[in-house]
Amino acid sequence: MQAGWTPGTEHWETKLLLPEFLWEDALVAGQLRKRVLELRFPERRMEAGADEACIGFWKALADAPSGEAFSCALIQHIKPALRKAFCKYRESSDSLDDAPTMRIINHAVADIEEQKRRGAAAHDDLCVSFPHDAQATTTWVEAVGRAIGKLSPNWWDPAEDSDFAPALVELAPHRRPFGIARRGVRDRRFNRAHFSWPDSLWPDRGPGTGFELQVRQAQAHLNEIWAAEMAAACIYDLMEDGPPEFLEDAARWCFDELRHCKMGYTRFMDWGFSKSEMPMGSFSYDAGEPLDAISRLGIIFYFETTFIHTKSERTKSFAAFGDRTSSHDMDFDWADELIHTYYGKRWLNYFLEKEATGRTINEIKEIAFRSVQDLRAAATLADEEATLRLYSETMKRASELAQQSAF
Repeated sequence: MQAGWTPGTEHWETKLLLPEFLWEDALVAGQLRKRVLELRFPERRMEAGADEACIGFWKALADAPSGEAFSCALIQHIKPALRKAFCKYRESSDSLDDAPTMRIINHAVADIEEQKRRGAAAHDDLCVSFPHDAQATTTWVEAVGRAIGKLSPNWWDPAEDSDFAPALVELAPHRRPFGIARRGVRDRRFNRAHFSWPDSLWPDRGPGTGFELQVRQAQAHLNEIWAAEMAAACIYDLMEDGPPEFLEDAARWCFDELRHCKMGYTRFMDWGFSKSEMPMGSFSYDAGEPLDAISRLGIIFYFETTFIHTKSERTKSFAAFGDRTSSHDMDFDWADELIHTYYGKRWLNYFLEKEATGRTINEIKEIAFRSVQDLRAAATLADEEATLRLYSETMKRASELAQQSAF
């Protein structure tokens, strides 16, 4: 659910939290799964069984009116309910005999406490920034609170034979069937265009050099929110067909791309840009809209493998230019992208083999390339003018700040 709502969430501070929470939760889920299999050895099956009704209720919580409403309910009610379940397990278990599980639970509880703190700060900003959207969010959050309040005290225990129907009835009037956004939703407070920089629309133009490349790289990192969205979409689309290890790799991939996005956002903030002055687009994520799930995975793999060589080059060029921060960011970016090319190859091979249609990775990359090219070709005169406006305004503001020694 956190993955599914990432592309469609507008509020920036909320959007930034979802990939990070997703990754932290995926680590806990993976560790708990391995622990359960240790305790049940040699039984290796993991089936819903008596937990089917419980899982059905939790899945219903995705049907929020917006990503902001989902996230607020997540922080105010869903995470606290999970924390309570973890704590009750911890109280009733044996801290010596079950010490490995206790360590996992302790980390899970600590993660949730920190998530609640950061989520509350994002909620405060949401109320100030998007006051007109507050009512729909509040209505959903209150409904989720009432629904969880109707659960039996030990709802997680199949032996309790808990009845989830009353909770579902409480949610029913407020649910909107969830559908993942296939075009990236962007916060209205940014300076927006479909293509956020000229070389996104006209690749032959190149990224520029020196000062222009500094600014261009900050916007490129900022706009890597699209890659976090695409990794999240791949989790949402493919998780049911993939093994548990896919969740772990894809969640890390999603979080890494979120970190790259924050590199650019932090650079702009440190230079003195406001959100309304930062260039924001969505075309790379949008290129996956007409494609099947495996080909959307191919979109992110295409970008990773096609442009990975620029990472090491810019690490050196920024250092030579005297921009140690950008050089440092690019060095870690480069290390991440090397891991991501492994993820992409591994999971494309896995899903293509399972698909059994004979498609190859190279064919998927070609499909991705054509989709990107088609979106560029479909750009209107208004798109072109918006991109040039965004570039001009961003470079003008950067030049002004540079004269104030902000760079």
